[in-house]
Amino acid sequence: MKRFEFSLQKVLALREFERKQAEAELGRAVAAETGIQHTLEQTAEQRAATVRAADAMHDLHSLYAASRYFMLLDQRKESLLEELAEAQLVTEEKRDAMREAMKRQKVLEQLRERRREAWKKEAQKAEDSVIDDITTSAAAAGKYSRRDA
Repeated sequence: MKRFEFSLQKVLALREFERKQAEAELGRAVAAETGIQHTLEQTAEQRAATVRAADAMHDLHSLYAASRYFMLLDQRKESLLEELAEAQLVTEEKRDAMREAMKRQKVLEQLRERRREAWKKEAQKAEDSVIDDITTSAAAAGKYSRRDA
C-alpha cells in the first residue's frame, strides 16, 4: 500500500520554521523588556540607598551632590520608563506575530490530518475491496471444483 504523502509538507515545514523564528523573536523582546525592568529596579534600589545615606549626611556639599544624584536617577528612571513602554509595544507586536504564525501552521496541520483521515478511509476501502475479491474468487473456485468432481 502506498504511504501517505502530504502535498503541502514543504509549506508546512516553512510555516513551522516561521513559528520558531517568531518564538525566538518574542523571546528576545521579552528578554529586552525584562532587562529594562531589572535596570529600573536597580535604579530604585540606588535611590533608596542614597536616601539612607543622605539621612546621615550633615555636610552641605554632600547633600547637594546627593540632590544632583537624585535628579540623575529621576532622569534615568524616566528614560527607562520610555524604553520600557517601547519594549512592551515591541513585545506585543512579536506576540501577535507569533500567534499569527501558530495559526497559519495549525491550519495546515489540520488540513494534513483531514487528508490523512481521507487517505486512511480510501486505503481501508481498497483493502476491503481486495479482500472481497479474494473471498469471492476462493468461493467461486471451491464451487467450480465441486461441480467438476
